[in-house]
Amino acid sequence: MNSGPAVFLSTTIFLLAGCAPHSPIDAKKTGVIRKESSVASKYDSTQLTDKDIFGNETTLAISEEDIQAALEGNELRVPKNSAVILVQSGSRAPEAVMQQEMSRYYTVATFSGIPDRQKPVTCNKDKNKDESQDIAVAENMNWMQAMRYVAAKGHQKAIIVYQDILQSGRYDTTTKNMVWSDYKDEKLSYSISLRYLVRFTLVDVATGEWATWSPVNYEYQVLPPLPGKKDAVETAIEQQISQFKQKTYSAMVKDLVNRYQ
Repeated sequence: MNSGPAVFLSTTIFLLAGCAPHSPIDAKKTGVIRKESSVASKYDSTQLTDKDIFGNETTLAISEEDIQAALEGNELRVPKNSAVILVQSGSRAPEAVMQQEMSRYYTVATFSGIPDRQKPVTCNKDKNKDESQDIAVAENMNWMQAMRYVAAKGHQKAIIVYQDILQSGRYDTTTKNMVWSDYKDEKLSYSISLRYLVRFTLVDVATGEWATWSPVNYEYQVLPPLPGKKDAVETAIEQQISQFKQKTYSAMVKDLVNRYQ
């Protein structure tokens, strides 16, 4: 991917979060900039958080009128062949198989899903004032707002963010339940099952309206590795995982298109 757009996105996020005047877009979400705690400022994660995606909506004072106004919003639609931005949380670029599936229905551009978390910067600091004043934290105060600006410049209709976790599960004979944990390239056997936990967030660039949902968890039983050399067994398992991803992503993208075309 061309590094130019990525640099531009980082710069845009810096301006929106730091010393530049606030955009009128989503003014209520960005009207207050708070000094982050030392724990938060040191938090270093490659994953997008709910705050990155939804802004400060989870901490705003929401009135009944706000809820009713949201219910009256326009229905979210993304017709086929629309230009969209696709983002995978925690990855520099979405997986190729997901890009291919999305490209069947939309014109896809990709951006990094690793937030640009920067150190606090000081704006117009007055030495006579308290050291804690006039500090703007350039830590993606509203990552999605910056993405909407970039998408608007690029004439994209929507932004699609997905967060996914591949898990492996073993059947517990004591509890009679499957025990799931995040898959970390451990050795697989015929007694292992795999599943994807995925959450999509679809954001309309023009209005900021969004929808989020998690498709049905697709589970897959790993077949017994074929006897043979270690490399051959590992290759066979990798092929099974690849096929599982292909099947899962194909079903999920069709679900998205059917919902919002």
